[in-house]
Amino acid sequence: MAAGHLPPVGALANIAGITSPVPFLDTTLELWNKVMAVNATGTYLVTKAFLPDMLDNGWGRIVNMSSVSAQRGGGVFGKVPYSSAKAAVLGFTKALAREVADSGVTVNAVTPGAVDTSIRVGSTDEQEAKLASDIPIGRVATTDEVAAVITFLSSDDASYLTGTTIDINGGSHIH
Repeated sequence: MAAGHLPPVGALANIAGITSPVPFLDTTLELWNKVMAVNATGTYLVTKAFLPDMLDNGWGRIVNMSSVSAQRGGGVFGKVPYSSAKAAVLGFTKALAREVADSGVTVNAVTPGAVDTSIRVGSTDEQEAKLASDIPIGRVATTDEVAAVITFLSSDDASYLTGTTIDINGGSHIH
C-alpha cells in the first residue's frame, strides 16, 4: 500500500483521466475497460489507499475529477466510455460522501467542461476552435481555474460541503 510509506495526506485530488472520441458501435471492450480503469477504477483505488488514514486522523478532503460529459451524456469530445466512467465517478463521490460524512472527511467532485490540457489527443485546431466557440464564455478553462476550485474544496473553508458537484464549464451546461 503506497499510503503506508508516505506522511499523512489530508487532501486527495483524483484527477487522472483519459478519453476516447470513438463512436459507441466502434468501441471495443478493451477500449471500454481502459477508459473505465483510468477514470473510475483509478479513483476507487487511490481513494481506498488514502481514506483509512484520513478517517484515523478525523480530517480529510477528497476531490474527484468528473466531467461535464457525465452530466450532458457526452457532446464535448469523449463518447460513451468516457461519459460513463465520469458518471461513475459522480456516483462514487456521492455515495462515499454519505458514508463518511460524520468522520471529518468530505468528498466532492468537480465537473469541468473543456480545459486547456492534452486530454483531447488527436483533435485538430479546427475542432479546438469550434469547441471554444460553443462555450458561452467563448474559451476553454485554464488548468489554474480548475485547480483553484480543487484547492477551495480541499480547504477548511469548504468544511460544510460534501457530496457536492461543482461545475467549471463556462456555461456549456447550465442546470
